[in-house]
Amino acid sequence: MYKLLLAFLVPLMVFGQNHISPEQIQSELDQAEAQFAKSKAMFNPWYAGPLVTPSASMMPPGSANIQPYLFIRGNYGEFNKARHSVSLPHNSYQLLVIAPMQMGVTDSTDFVINPSTQMNWSDGESGGGFGDLGVTYGFLILRETLYIPKFKFTISQTFPTGKYNNLSTNGLGLNATGGGSFQTSFGFATGKVIWWTYPHPINVRLFMSYNMGTVVNVRNFNSYGGAYDTKGRVRIGNTFTADLGLEGTITQRWVAALDIVYTASNRTRFHGNPGHLKDGTPAGVGGPYNDNLSLAPALEYNFDEGNMSVLWGFQFSVYGRSSSNFVNGQFSFEYSW
Repeated sequence: MYKLLLAFLVPLMVFGQNHISPEQIQSELDQAEAQFAKSKAMFNPWYAGPLVTPSASMMPPGSANIQPYLFIRGNYGEFNKARHSVSLPHNSYQLLVIAPMQMGVTDSTDFVINPSTQMNWSDGESGGGFGDLGVTYGFLILRETLYIPKFKFTISQTFPTGKYNNLSTNGLGLNATGGGSFQTSFGFATGKVIWWTYPHPINVRLFMSYNMGTVVNVRNFNSYGGAYDTKGRVRIGNTFTADLGLEGTITQRWVAALDIVYTASNRTRFHGNPGHLKDGTPAGVGGPYNDNLSLAPALEYNFDEGNMSVLWGFQFSVYGRSSSNFVNGQFSFEYSW
């Protein structure tokens, strides 16, 4: 009799322990529905990249991306040594087209070629042509995970394919399209998508680089100044650049972006005969230490997941020393395959 009673009570006790009330069932259903609604609101964000800051992403092998940029720039002032903006005697304007193409080489390396051409205007005069050619090799350091940013190291080489010597004698330098120097730049890029609020993630980029160039032989009017009978050698100053890029997702297709760009260059030195102007005074060649801080707000529209996008905005200087005070309108189209 005891064993029969025990066999009846044990299953009853187990059933009572595992029994879930209707209130508990409804609570679990509500939680599941809330998680499902949150999952539907989340998405894989699409980014075309801000206007200036390079990406730490790697292009997969066998894939390529082309992103031509159109720049319309106006130089209407200059920051002096006291960091005050002063008007220029001749405002200048520039139309610049850059067409970088990025190609995947291996899982951990990629390659970018960066041709450019430009036109310059000032006081009814014009000039322009093909610019210096840049190439960049990228090397993966670390891939992005849920908690760790991605990291990339780059080595860039600029070849002096643009015109820099024996320029027009009007002194405006409008047919200057290059620097005449073989320049090498070492860069470090990092980036992370931050889900600070799940419907509107933020993509953060940081890029820092240091650029060095070879000595340039110059004659007459040139990209660094000069005049009649100028002859000598220019040693360009090394340049440090720091770019912070932010992209805030409005929707999956629409993105607001902002770049904060800082550059600083050492003094560009000249050795030789500086030449003379028409009035007989010695010409200036080279330049002092300079730096510049600029902002670049933009909007992006992504047609699909990383295959086609458009990006437009403008960059303007807010602070500087011995550097241009400028406004630079930009438009870009991106396509990957």
